[in-house]
Amino acid sequence: MMKKIGILSALSLLICLILAAAPSALGLPTLPSGKENPLPILFPELNTKPAPSWVVEGLRATYYATVDQGARDGKPQVGDALIQTDVVALEGSFAATSTVSYVRSPLGLFRPLPGGGFGSVVPAGCGDFWCSPEVLAKVPEGDGGDLSVIRGPVEVAGSTFQAVRLEVKRTGIRYAMTYDAETGLLLLHRYDILSSDGATTETGIISLRNLREVDIPWTGGTSPNWLRAGQTTSYLGETVFEIPGTVPNPFPVNLRAEVVSVSSESSIIKWTAPGEGGGSIPYYAASGVRQLMGFWLPATALAIDEVGDVDADPDTGLLISVIQNDRNGIVFRETNGRDYQRLITYEKGTGKLLGSYEEKLTEAFTSTVQKTVVELTA
Repeated sequence: MMKKIGILSALSLLICLILAAAPSALGLPTLPSGKENPLPILFPELNTKPAPSWVVEGLRATYYATVDQGARDGKPQVGDALIQTDVVALEGSFAATSTVSYVRSPLGLFRPLPGGGFGSVVPAGCGDFWCSPEVLAKVPEGDGGDLSVIRGPVEVAGSTFQAVRLEVKRTGIRYAMTYDAETGLLLLHRYDILSSDGATTETGIISLRNLREVDIPWTGGTSPNWLRAGQTTSYLGETVFEIPGTVPNPFPVNLRAEVVSVSSESSIIKWTAPGEGGGSIPYYAASGVRQLMGFWLPATALAIDEVGDVDADPDTGLLISVIQNDRNGIVFRETNGRDYQRLITYEKGTGKLLGSYEEKLTEAFTSTVQKTVVELTA
């Protein structure tokens, strides 16, 4: 949810730069890779179509991604990750989605990549992982130069689908999106970054792994009434690397959250880290009524007093639990059970984000642990 300050391995940095380089949250729909989806420009009808009936709030699509940048200094520059996109709100002609990338920890377990995600507001007819099957059915097959369309069977995640593949060429990039013709579900997505002479310098391949509804213990709700477009909130804290046998040296953390937009069931938040040598790259996050560990909680979530396990993700292996729920706040914990945990605290009466704590193993040989804590400033 929030951008953390830390040291990334070369592989993590590769995935972060490629998958988290998302456009503005209010631009074109984003594909799971973070690349903009050109289809609403090619087929404007998608901007007014409703979402397919199977697209519901709380739905999560998981994709397996590989990124290949060729060789550098004789070493292959290849990385992989899991990418998950959640539908956090569905409001008439548009949907709000939240995407997070996950990479493996030193122990081989999945955990969120710092800064490896983005939030989007997308047309209901063409979201991050779906496209109106009604519109797809009208697209003629053939090679039209900048747009090529092929129909036929494809096998993904152990199942065979009758699919439609759309390949779009733009200056410096080539896209290919393969959708299930019957439902409009995105099955495969590939992009190739091209040099000025047409050679491929980078290839990303993203394939569907799973589709499920996240276990969220509340239904309904609206955005909090205290949320206003343009308001800013500051969070201060520190990051420390604990290395056995050494004295910890904390680094200050300064985060600012600006509310970019608010609708009845969702909002877009721009996160920045002021004071970092010329300013940080903004990170856009989406929060909605059907979401765990977002920027806020709806009133329907605040009315629940239970604690315990909430959702166990079968792909990442991450478990989300409510470990505290009283007048002092509601605390969610996300953990892989071994070398990563994150705690998010909300104010009980309002659903405001009060702060977070993250702890993760960064180096197995030296048992180095990174701990980051941030709290809402008064």
